[in-house]
Amino acid sequence: MSGTVLTSASVVNRAAAQIGAQATVQGLIPNLTGGGNVSTYANILYQGVVLMILREQDWEFSRTSAALAPSGNAPLPPWQYEYLYPSDCVKVRQVTPQIWSANDPVPVEWTVAEHAILTAPTKVILCNVPGETLVYTTSNMTEAQWDSIFAEAVVRLLASELAMAIAGRPDLSKQKLGESGQLMSTGGGKDS
Repeated sequence: MSGTVLTSASVVNRAAAQIGAQATVQGLIPNLTGGGNVSTYANILYQGVVLMILREQDWEFSRTSAALAPSGNAPLPPWQYEYLYPSDCVKVRQVTPQIWSANDPVPVEWTVAEHAILTAPTKVILCNVPGETLVYTTSNMTEAQWDSIFAEAVVRLLASELAMAIAGRPDLSKQKLGESGQLMSTGGGKDS
């Protein structure tokens, strides 16, 4: 695979090959073309598979941080502070307080909730100390940035999903699901 840039089409083509589909797709998610049912179902399933595997582990390549933005609302009780949940956040890893000491790193308790902002239900982060930075898993990346074990886990899980959607093969689906789980259990790409 070295020298080849990973794209959504190449991930889908590898997944299709895993289940013996005789099709090749072109383009990028969510607008794959060619490949008949492969592109149709991949356009539907791909993002969910990627997001699920991103949530499974703290993959180092997907780690990012950003300043917390106050929501402008009074926080939901019993919490004292409320911040907006970033649109590219797959999962929160850590809230870093404004006053933090490397010699006394007290963890910040937090929770994710939904709170109306200007009458619209909005995802927010609640905590009891003033936060400064949010460390989280981002969905804002391309396949070319993926860890190789993560990429292979996506290929196997997508193959599992496509095996049922295209071929109605629960046996093959279960096998590929197991392979994806084994890859993730290796801890590849995980924060140290």
